[in-house]
Amino acid sequence: MDCGDHHPVCRRYQSAAELLGRRWSLAVIRVALDGPARFGQFRSSVDGLSARLLAERLRELEEVGVFEKTQVGPRTFEYRLTPKGEALARVISELETWANSWD
Repeated sequence: MDCGDHHPVCRRYQSAAELLGRRWSLAVIRVALDGPARFGQFRSSVDGLSARLLAERLRELEEVGVFEKTQVGPRTFEYRLTPKGEALARVISELETWANSWD
């Protein structure tokens, strides 16, 4: 079902809102907007994010095509945004502007 005129909240919108609304998802994406990052970089950039939840979010975001994971060492991986993930830059920028104006 696409986002036609019959339903004010279509399934595609709802799916996107649920994915991005999951705790830490937008913070993880925000870190990656500055360039590829490794697991530890995400952990040090997002205060309060546990290793377990970070692994879960990275896996979810990779499964839906927002991130791609590349092995850069024997047990070291780097995560970078795909074009689909990079397309969220404007959304995140607008959210940052909104948040800062209501601080």
